[in-house]
Amino acid sequence: MTEEGKTPQARNPAADPDHSPEKQSELKLNVGIGIIGTILSVGVAVILFFVEHLVVLGIVFAVVALVSLAVTLYAAQRKRKAKPQS
Repeated sequence: MTEEGKTPQARNPAADPDHSPEKQSELKLNVGIGIIGTILSVGVAVILFFVEHLVVLGIVFAVVALVSLAVTLYAAQRKRKAKPQS
């Protein structure tokens, strides 16, 4: 329940410091999703290259896999650098 005249405030996850428990949880989720995305993109690229012989689409998914890997490694680095404070 809110007081009259006050509006509820939404949480801004980008404003949290990396060492906060909420941000650590979000970074862990980002790394997990990134790993799954990278694996799926690599799998699709391999199938397109070697099974379907569609080189252009294979290259597109290979680039998607590289970008996904880069974002995943960046999130993992942020998570590792900001250990939670006890």
